Amino acid sequence: MKKLYKQFNDLNLDINIEPMEVSSLEKERVKRNVMIVKKKRHFIKNFIVAATFFIASSMTLGYTFPTFAANLPFIGSIFELFIDDERYVFNNYDQYSTSVGVSQESNEVEVTVTDAVYDGENITIAYTIKSEKDLGERPVLYGDNRELTAKEFGNRYRYGGYSTNYMVQKINSNEYAVLYIFELIRGSKPEEVHINFQGNQIVDLNNVNNSVAGDWAFEFALEKLESETIRVEKDSMKTEGKGIKIEAFKITKTPIATTFYLSEEVLVEKENEAWQGVLIDYIVTDDLGNDYNVIHFRGTSHNTDFKGRENFPRIVANKFDEQATSIMITPVVGVYKIKDSTGALELIKEPYTLKPIAVPIK
Repeated sequence: MKKLYKQFNDLNLDINIEPMEVSSLEKERVKRNVMIVKKKRHFIKNFIVAATFFIASSMTLGYTFPTFAANLPFIGSIFELFIDDERYVFNNYDQYSTSVGVSQESNEVEVTVTDAVYDGENITIAYTIKSEKDLGERPVLYGDNRELTAKEFGNRYRYGGYSTNYMVQKINSNEYAVLYIFELIRGSKPEEVHINFQGNQIVDLNNVNNSVAGDWAFEFALEKLESETIRVEKDSMKTEGKGIKIEAFKITKTPIATTFYLSEEVLVEKENEAWQGVLIDYIVTDDLGNDYNVIHFRGTSHNTDFKGRENFPRIVANKFDEQATSIMITPVVGVYKIKDSTGALELIKEPYTLKPIAVPIK
């Protein structure tokens, strides 16, 4: 912080600058960061100093030095708006994300890509949407084919091998923040990717009939963060019981998250009245009692002729407590039957847990 204050003191500011109103997004960032208390956050002390300075000076600095304001810790990025989302797994984004800061407007809708990060497991893009039109509750940039491509991927992710997730926060009546997560499930993971992020619609995820046509396209390059992959010895990290076998076979650690690759197998010959569908969720905790957010890629799940058909999900968890020595992955199993002719599934009984998979991390 001393270095930061020195930079402030060295700025050649015009003290006669007329105060100007900051945007509602900036106000919301400050409000959320000051008011929200999260037990696993370790940066509160530094943030309070930064937020206090920002509140006092944003009226004069925000428009005069927009690049400077965007780089203030925990203020300039939209990631922190999502800290209460159960899928938020981006603890160290401020240290590792790449600033993009490019806006495009089409059909009276402005999209601004603010930051992006690539850790070899996921590509995550933070952006905002702003319009005077009614865009619904959860609007996102959407492309008829795919929103994200990279020349380094070639055709590898053209038809599959990836999954996408969205997190959306409504800031006010016409402004939204979005995190777009492109999961690299199977395929190449190059050291650098030249991203083409584009869409021809803004679509409300809560009502797909509510959409606005347009043309938005962004190009930027991202370097892969350093990572460590551990191949797990067979049968060393597994749990089994009540007709289910689950095993961890690979773990990848990056500076911002940890990814667990799992195999699931239902140990019955084929579907019957009691076993027509199985869905498995996961709870991730540590030996200190901390709970961790996860992004869960389910794979194909289980719903026909179970025997011999393995499913390969993966879960991405946020950065672990430095004092923790082991992680517990607890499967939560739900067994379903076919409800009606549409193929919809109905839960037969309350989901049950299996013995946790213990993963030493020290």
